[in-house]
Order: sequence, then structure tokens, then C-alpha cells
Amino acid sequence: MSISQDTAAQGIGILMMVVLVAVGLFLIVFFLAALFSILGADIGCGAKILWFFVILCLPFLGSLLWFVAGRPRPRQDY
Repeated sequence: MSISQDTAAQGIGILMMVVLVAVGLFLIVFFLAALFSILGADIGCGAKILWFFVILCLPFLGSLLWFVAGRPRPRQDY
């Protein structure tokens, strides 16, 4: 390998590390946002416990399910 190939490989490695750290931070923030959203939700205690365990067992998928299907929608009064 030449010096330019080593430098390019090292640059790609650094870029991959930055991307992985950014994705990891996003997942942690998404997970914590879902947990705090559950704690503040207007649902029963049993439902909160159930959602809490779903998110703990399936961190990304559980959080996504909470925000898509589980979170109560605000009622619109006309």
C-alpha cells in the first residue's frame, strides 16, 4: 500500500467512527425521549409499565412504536 492509500483508508475509518458515534447518540436520545414521553403521558400506570418494558426490551423498535402507535393523541375540541 502506498502512503496515499493509507491516508485514504485512515480517513474512511475516521469517517465511519464519526457516523457510528452520531447514530449511537441519536439512538440514545431517541430512547430517552420515549422514556420521558411515557412518564409524562396521560395513560394508566399499567400501560406505562408495559410500554416501559417494551422500550427496555426493544430499544429502537419499542421507541418507534411508542411514538407512532402508543402515544395518546390530544383531543381536538371544536
